Amino acid sequence: MNLYQYPPTRFVSNSLWRQWWHLLSEVVELGRALLCARFTDNYQHVAREAEDVTQSDETFKRILAGKGVDIALAREQVISGCLERGYYQ
Repeated sequence: MNLYQYPPTRFVSNSLWRQWWHLLSEVVELGRALLCARFTDNYQHVAREAEDVTQSDETFKRILAGKGVDIALAREQVISGCLERGYYQ
């Protein structure tokens, strides 16, 4: 199973904190795009910002993996928890 959708970026050398702050800034940009879309109907911009969040999240996970974290296990744990809560249809 491929855990990532994007190739690694040059930011995989960031510290976890620096990447976390970057990820947070991407989430804020997503929120701004969503607010603007209420008035402009430009949901393509919202989708692009959502993809920026995804790529930044993947970079964060790659940094964690470089520290020995098992990302596949973390994913399985999240899926298992969501199954237990009945989140999936």
